[in-house]
Amino acid sequence: MLPTVNILISTVGQRISQVPAVLMPQQEGVSYVISHQDDGTHAVPASLLNRPDVLLSTIEGRGLSRNRNNTLRHAAADICIIADDDCRYTGQRILQVRQAYADHPEADIICFASEDYDCHPRQRYPHLSMDYPQAVRAGYYASSVELTFRRKSVVGRICFNPHFGLGAPRLCAGEEDVFLADALRQGLKVIFIPKVIVQTAPGSTGQAFLTNPQLQLTKGATFRHCYGIAGALWRTLKEAGWWFVHRRANPFPILYRMTKGAITVNQ
Repeated sequence: MLPTVNILISTVGQRISQVPAVLMPQQEGVSYVISHQDDGTHAVPASLLNRPDVLLSTIEGRGLSRNRNNTLRHAAADICIIADDDCRYTGQRILQVRQAYADHPEADIICFASEDYDCHPRQRYPHLSMDYPQAVRAGYYASSVELTFRRKSVVGRICFNPHFGLGAPRLCAGEEDVFLADALRQGLKVIFIPKVIVQTAPGSTGQAFLTNPQLQLTKGATFRHCYGIAGALWRTLKEAGWWFVHRRANPFPILYRMTKGAITVNQ
């Protein structure tokens, strides 16, 4: 028998109105946990309230990682899929996820691929299945909506770090890298499988990194959390050099902000 699935959807404010488009027709073994960050001013669509396969939890405050952690607290299925309120799924793709866990009993976390709404890959993906650290060395970095995991392997052991992610006080990204680094430290088996499981908006552009000092600070802090101070400083140097060589960007402000993030940000 294939494992059951919770699709864990995080949304905020009026964006709750977008969530019905994420849901598929009801199917056995698949259900949804929705965490809605709201102060009570935005109505929940009736189509969500009337679905027996939907569990809705409302919390106050800010921070995407806090929102995702709320979905973890309410998850009950064998397998969890991290989702945003602009994701699109098909029954066949969810079946791929369920089958992958049946085929890989050793895996605690499986990272998959994603595409945009025009069916274009959101990044360059390795062509073969492999351990996640090997995939990173091949140039792959997981986005949140590509993360899936066995609930019993993850819940109660690791969570999304509230210092990182959209809406956090200082560090506006990096929550998926930190989550996976923490998983590896806990000895969890993380693999990558090059199958598309979701459609969503295109990934953030390199230009956003160049023009957003907070993203640069966040990159340095993420490096520090994942690789320690020595590894972080080496990677900030390489990163700044890449932007100089490939985009002719002034590397010194980038290096300064990433180094500041690596050295000074409390994580």
